[in-house]
Amino acid sequence: MDKNLHALFAPENIAIVGASSNPQKAGYTILENLKNIGYPKKIFPINKFEKRLSGIPCFEKLSQIPDTVELVVLITPSEMIFEVMEDLSKRMEDKGDVKVIVCAAANYGETKTEQGIARQNCLVDTAKKYNIRLVGPNCIGVIDNINRVDTTFVETLLPKQSRGKKGGISFISQSGAVAASILMMGASQPAPISMNKFISIGNMADVDFIDLLEYFEQDIDTHVIGLYLEGYQEGKKLMETMARITRKKPIVVLKVGRSEIGAKAANSHTGSLAGSDAVYDGAFRQFGVIRVETIEELLDTLQAFDQCVLPKGNRIFILSQAGGPGIYCTDSFVAQKNLEFPKVCSKTKELLAECLPDMANICSPEGYADITAAANVKHHIESLRIVLEDTSVDGVIFITVVPTFLPQKELAEELVKLLKEKNVSKDKPVYICIMAGNYVWQAREILEKNGIRTYDTPVDCVKAASHMVTYHQFLQSRGEDGNEQIFE
Repeated sequence: MDKNLHALFAPENIAIVGASSNPQKAGYTILENLKNIGYPKKIFPINKFEKRLSGIPCFEKLSQIPDTVELVVLITPSEMIFEVMEDLSKRMEDKGDVKVIVCAAANYGETKTEQGIARQNCLVDTAKKYNIRLVGPNCIGVIDNINRVDTTFVETLLPKQSRGKKGGISFISQSGAVAASILMMGASQPAPISMNKFISIGNMADVDFIDLLEYFEQDIDTHVIGLYLEGYQEGKKLMETMARITRKKPIVVLKVGRSEIGAKAANSHTGSLAGSDAVYDGAFRQFGVIRVETIEELLDTLQAFDQCVLPKGNRIFILSQAGGPGIYCTDSFVAQKNLEFPKVCSKTKELLAECLPDMANICSPEGYADITAAANVKHHIESLRIVLEDTSVDGVIFITVVPTFLPQKELAEELVKLLKEKNVSKDKPVYICIMAGNYVWQAREILEKNGIRTYDTPVDCVKAASHMVTYHQFLQSRGEDGNEQIFE
């Protein structure tokens, strides 16, 4: 593991060059985010005009800080980079302590102007001279919720009680705006997502996808890796890296630039060549990389891999409390192609018939049951237990609409008890959709705070199940000789 890169996520003290007292400046937000997340070591604001910021003493220059500084965040106007790098050189000649720079400012190489390229070259050349790793420029920074580092200049919306909570998702984004949106959407879940590590890489002047993928590959706290990908100059090398990692950990990718116009937009955004989408798509399928279409699907899939056990097969039972949502789910289920309805045994059907209201539809078609709107909490819980105990079932999509006469708090608490029981769902994922909207927020919050993922719609459940089955099938069928051919 790159020791310098490790300082990106667990640095010994942080300096912010361009820290500000103005709430409308990024330098203000970075300082506040570091304080709010509870960064446990020292923060050094660099500001020529202020004595203190947020109660913390300021320094005029980086070279004046007497303590060790491993991470430097740059948020000054790009025109100042020559002066800042000169001062950094002075510090490195004296102390040689800086290991990583995060340059959050824009107006560098992505502009494709002579001036922008010159500024980026100055930044890169200085970093290389002193063996300093560089993130950015043109990025929003990095978050490590375990080590309590947040160098971003966005409002993540993550509640204080969720910061520092150990999650297994590590995420890399080529876009700062998409990264910020993902953070905010994740924080808006019934139980906010506290990611393990989260990084926006911008122009990738040094640290890039491969550096971070290899870091996350070795990180014991990373269970699943997510990417927002526009393009990469060395596509073959990227796929070789992913092909190795997917044998150990799932990788979920939102790859944009599918269309010719989208590819051109990606190139103008971060200067990255999107490459042939067909080649990426084929390589993803071949090497077990899960490709998603939307940010919502990305978050659902990442959480499914982080919180659900991987199914042992593709036989997924649909258990619905209402006919309409069940049919809606079934159409999506069939469209996925890689899922099958299980044919449960006659004993399971008998037990369901004994347990459920008379009007319930039991296994017509096979692998599907509508327990009806008359179902009470006991009907929900016992029918789910019965289905999970059938050996022909690899997982369950569980859908309920929660009518006004069904106590949603009691339902959620009983579901938690059932799914926490030993051997009940030990090796079978349950994809839970409690419809709809804010009305059922309380039930979803109870489940998610107990580590049980819930979904907005039945289709979201189907997609999450399909992606997990795809990954399981990849692991089952992968060659052990390691002789796969990478797409040229």
